[in-house]
Amino acid sequence: MSLRDGLYKVEFYTVHGNGNGVVYATAGKLRGGNTGFAFIGNYATRDGEIHVKISTQRHNDDPSIRPLFGTDMITLTLKGRADGDLVDLEGTALQAPGLAFKAVMTRLTD
Repeated sequence: MSLRDGLYKVEFYTVHGNGNGVVYATAGKLRGGNTGFAFIGNYATRDGEIHVKISTQRHNDDPSIRPLFGTDMITLTLKGRADGDLVDLEGTALQAPGLAFKAVMTRLTD
């Protein structure tokens, strides 16, 4: 199943902590963010799997908002599958290749 267009809440996890935000998926693009970071990327479906490449960019200089990977700008490569309104993804950051990253996207609306 492919990624459906729409607004998703995103919950993400590493051994160092977790976070959340929102992303909007449309026409192969992902755009979103949370209180500290913008999320900018793209997605494609190949062989029944969803492939995502997404980067973070800090937009809030508040030092209490700490980056999950210890640096403000990361690029994640993820893959996973959609099941109805849920998308489970796993992958790593190019800046921390040994650190597992998991995300769950839940579709909220068109």
